[in-house]
Amino acid sequence: MTFEHAPAPRFPWVSIILLNYNGYQDTIECLESLFKLEYPSFSIVVVDNNSPDQSLDHINAWLQKNSLETDSLQSKIKAAGAFWQQVPYAPGQSWPSSETKKALVTTVQAGQNLGFAGGNNVGLRLAQSLFAPDFVWFLNNDTVVESDSLTQLVQQAQQDQKQGLPIGIWGSKLLYYHQRDTIQAIGGKLNLTTLTTTHLAEGQKDSLTYQEPHPSLDYVVGASLFVSRAFIEAVGPLSEDYFLYFEELDWAKRGQKAGFSLGFVPASKVYHKEGRSIGSHSAGKKKSDLADYHGMRSKIIFFRKFYPERAWQLNTLVLASAVLRVSRFQFKRAWRVLQLLGGAK
Repeated sequence: MTFEHAPAPRFPWVSIILLNYNGYQDTIECLESLFKLEYPSFSIVVVDNNSPDQSLDHINAWLQKNSLETDSLQSKIKAAGAFWQQVPYAPGQSWPSSETKKALVTTVQAGQNLGFAGGNNVGLRLAQSLFAPDFVWFLNNDTVVESDSLTQLVQQAQQDQKQGLPIGIWGSKLLYYHQRDTIQAIGGKLNLTTLTTTHLAEGQKDSLTYQEPHPSLDYVVGASLFVSRAFIEAVGPLSEDYFLYFEELDWAKRGQKAGFSLGFVPASKVYHKEGRSIGSHSAGKKKSDLADYHGMRSKIIFFRKFYPERAWQLNTLVLASAVLRVSRFQFKRAWRVLQLLGGAK
C-alpha cells in the first residue's frame, strides 16, 4: 500500500509596500519587524520619494549588512527568490523591465517626491510586475508590526471571501508606538455635517473592546491598508489627485461605487509613530506647514469630487479656517487656504 502526501497548503502571496521620505531609521525598524513575521509568503518593496537625507543609501547599506545574517529568513528568501535588490525607476510603459528579478526586499528610488499616492503606486506597479500578489499591504514606514499581524489579516480576508463578503480593504488595529496599550484608530468615519473625519476609538485603551471585525467604517486608515487583488483590478490604484491625506477615503468611496466594503481585523496589531513622516507631532497635535496645507487642499479636492452639492458648505468651512488661522497670527497659512478656494493647486 502506498500513501500520497497531501499537497502543501498554498499561502496567498502578499506584497508589502513601504514608502520612505527622510525616515530611514523608521524604515529600518519597520523592516526589522517585518523580517520577524511568521507568515511565509510575502515580499517587500521600499520606495524612496527622493529623500534629501540620502535615505535609500542608508537603507541599502543596512540591507547589505543584514544579508550576511539571514539564517532566520532562509525560508522566506527561498520563497521570494533572493534576499535584496535595488531596481532603477524608469517611468513608462516598459517599466519595470523583464530582466528585473524577484527578491524578498526590492528598493527603488522614485527620483522625486511623488506624494503618498504617487510613491505607493510606484511600489504597487513593481509588486504587480514581479509577483502578481493576491493581496497588497500598504504600510506606513513609521510603524512596527506584531509577528502575527499579517497572518491575522490573511486569515480574516480568506474567511470573509469564503463567506462571500464584498470586502476589498481591511485595516489593522493601530496603536500608538509610544503608548502601546492605547488605540490610535480602528478605522474612520466621515461627518457630512462638519465635513470632517474622525478616527474611531482614538485614545481608548486596548482592552476587551473592539475585538469584533467589521464595524461600520467610511475609510481604513492609511497607515495599514490590506487590499485584495480584486479590489485593485476593479477600482484601480490610489488616486494621485492628492499629494497627502484623503487618499484612503477617496479609495474607499471609489470602492463603494464598485460594490466593495471595508473590513477591520482586531487581532492584527500595528504600532504607529503618528505624524513622523510629514513633520507633525502627535503628542502636541501640532501640524507642520506641509501637513496644514495639504490637509485643506486634499479636503477641497475630495468634497468637490464626491460631494459637489455641498460646495457652499465647503466654501464656508474654508473661509472659517482662514479666519481661524488669522486669529492665531498664522497669516501665511491663512493666505494659502484662501488661494485654494480658487482651485486646489
